[in-house]
Amino acid sequence: MNELTKELIQVAAAVAVGCTSCMEYHVPKARELGASDADLQEVLALVRPVKLIATMKVDEFAEDMFRSRETELNVVSEGSSCGCGSGSCCS
Repeated sequence: MNELTKELIQVAAAVAVGCTSCMEYHVPKARELGASDADLQEVLALVRPVKLIATMKVDEFAEDMFRSRETELNVVSEGSSCGCGSGSCCS
């Protein structure tokens, strides 16, 4: 894989996760490697629907979780944690 392709993938990943500092780094680097405005617009056109669908799915999941008392009781009773901190969830 050539360096420009790698850089465009990194631009796409940065857009997908919403990392503005990553975009500030990778977009100029992609331009240095020869990416045109059209190339960068194509990356955005490819990433935008994926990001939108992922956001919608997370929102739907959250709505289901917030509506479901049964799910809430199962999570609390199992003592589960998302793993992002020690002890209880998100601590």
